[in-house]
Amino acid sequence: MIRWLPSRLQVPAVMAVGGSVLAVAFLVGTGWRAGLGVAAVTVVATAGYYLLGGRDTDGGALFGSRADERQTGISLRAAALAGNALVVVALGGVVVTAALGHLAWPFVLVCLVGVAAYLSGLVLYRDR
Repeated sequence: MIRWLPSRLQVPAVMAVGGSVLAVAFLVGTGWRAGLGVAAVTVVATAGYYLLGGRDTDGGALFGSRADERQTGISLRAAALAGNALVVVALGGVVVTAALGHLAWPFVLVCLVGVAAYLSGLVLYRDR
């Protein structure tokens, strides 16, 4: 991740930058009220990640970027489950929108990105 930052600040820093980008996008796209709301959520979430990262628990170790092998494995399986669930939801969106006669290309695009990421993972992480 960001190696020049202390481990406890890495996840909150990513949250702060990502949330700030979203806040600016909402500010430009929909107005200052939406941008202000996203900025407020970003500040609260960044502070929450910082506080959670200082705890001496499994979650604190993950948010504090000091996870051991067991915790990293759990995080990896959770990410895989989330990815699989999103692809299933996107496939359901394709079926529903096609049945209603609407354009289904946004859902098809999400499915294609999921399939491409899966195939890339098979190529990148294969045993040599």
